[in-house]
Amino acid sequence: MVTLRKETLRLKSALGALILGVLVSFATGLLPNESGMGIPEIKRYGRPLFWLLTNLNGPTEYVIINLIVDIVFWVIIAFFVLFLIGKISVKLEITIDSRKLLLPLVLFVPLGLLMDVIHELGHSFWGTLVGGRLTHIQMAYFIIYPSLAVTPEFRLGAAGVEGLTYGSFVYGLMLLGGSMTTNIASWIIATILPKMSLSNSVQVALKVLGLFGVLDLPFYIAFPQMGLCHWIFLGGCGAEPLNGTRMMGIPDFAFYLAVVISMFGLIFLYFRPARERLWKGLRRLLTIYALTAEK
Repeated sequence: MVTLRKETLRLKSALGALILGVLVSFATGLLPNESGMGIPEIKRYGRPLFWLLTNLNGPTEYVIINLIVDIVFWVIIAFFVLFLIGKISVKLEITIDSRKLLLPLVLFVPLGLLMDVIHELGHSFWGTLVGGRLTHIQMAYFIIYPSLAVTPEFRLGAAGVEGLTYGSFVYGLMLLGGSMTTNIASWIIATILPKMSLSNSVQVALKVLGLFGVLDLPFYIAFPQMGLCHWIFLGGCGAEPLNGTRMMGIPDFAFYLAVVISMFGLIFLYFRPARERLWKGLRRLLTIYALTAEK
């Protein structure tokens, strides 16, 4: 029985690692890879090896052998991570349904991009509300405003608002507006989700979408101050919301406090069931160790 359980764990880990490894490999096609010598008009994407090349003066190219190597690399990493999670869950007697994890993984990238659209629309809304003029909105390789078009230059998200004086209160509100809007969206999702009768798939999708909104504001404050970008490798590399509040005259301490309160409030709403199960498992594990120590 123990051997069969171990084989089942390995099989689930292998299948999950294959799916996750492929998804992560393709997702790295959004990450610039600037290692080594490069030509300015040619951009390389993919990790750890670049497999996607965009050329301002030519077609997009794919390096298939590098993509295969990247997939193998991420599958191996994912296998060890999933196997370790499986071993820990067995030890804590926590049941993890791998089928329930598949949908969030599949939705991770598209819903992340959707929340990024909400972020850029937030800049656009608040910027135009205070007198600015919206010039463009870009998402990945697509210009979605003023007209739909494809561009060879990848940008996770960008919104152009003209007519606001840099350093002014209204400019600061425009800067803050992106992350503030995603935060508001997360609160709306967390508030209405328990009151709506939705299918499990829709609930999972909304929770994943809300999670990006939970992380958007604190990540955009913390990571750029560590020398990273908004989403570690992607997005703006300046603390945009913090710069915005400073232009608005809001003290840093008050802003940090508001962000912490909002973040923990959202975590409480989104992860209460999981937190309770984890705490129950940890107490069970501590009880086992205490009984073992007494013997």
